[in-house]
Amino acid sequence: MKNSLIVSIAASIFYAKSLFAGSAPPVSVQTQMLDLQKVFSASPWIYALLMGMSVASLTIWLYSLATFRQKELMPKAFSHKVKALLTSSQYDQAQSFCTTDRNLLASIVAAGLSTRKLGPQVMIDAMKSEGKRASTRFWQRLSLLQDIVIVAPMFGLLGTVVGMFYAFYDVNRSVESINALFDGLGIAVGTTVAGLVVSILAMIFHTTLKYRLIKSLSVVENEAFSMSSLIDTERH
Repeated sequence: MKNSLIVSIAASIFYAKSLFAGSAPPVSVQTQMLDLQKVFSASPWIYALLMGMSVASLTIWLYSLATFRQKELMPKAFSHKVKALLTSSQYDQAQSFCTTDRNLLASIVAAGLSTRKLGPQVMIDAMKSEGKRASTRFWQRLSLLQDIVIVAPMFGLLGTVVGMFYAFYDVNRSVESINALFDGLGIAVGTTVAGLVVSILAMIFHTTLKYRLIKSLSVVENEAFSMSSLIDTERH
């Protein structure tokens, strides 16, 4: 009797295991790949604008890195020659030499030499004004990057709002199209992601260029005012 009870219990356990093992289907994990062509076709104009902004910001950054160099703003050979002319009081030759060169330091020193007969204060003010005027083109490039930082997320959000509007526009949506609705929403959010990426990159470009520009302009300003001390404004 005891042996038969044990055998029946073992048979029941074996049957239960086989039953659960047969009823549990194998779990298969499917990885869904992102279709970039489908994402781009959802908002082609928005993505085209964002791509254009990213290319423009990269172009401004690379071009500014090539022109924000210290040897372009203040060549050493030019600085040494102008100092030699100012030390020997050859102001007319120094002014003509500065007008023939097109770097930032040359324009500042030329403004000081042209107003040296009006007194030291007028000469310093003229040099400061010329420095601000000559560096305007550099700050304009930074302002373009700043505009891209602000506008890119707005375009991305616009694409997302338009995509969500068309996704919810069909009020007679069937139960079978719910999955398509969520797919459309996921694609619509992609414009916001792209806009934020473009904005972050433009912000990085703007920050690096601003640091380099301020540093270079400080060096040029110090060199220009050191040259102004070599100009004798009381001889004329």
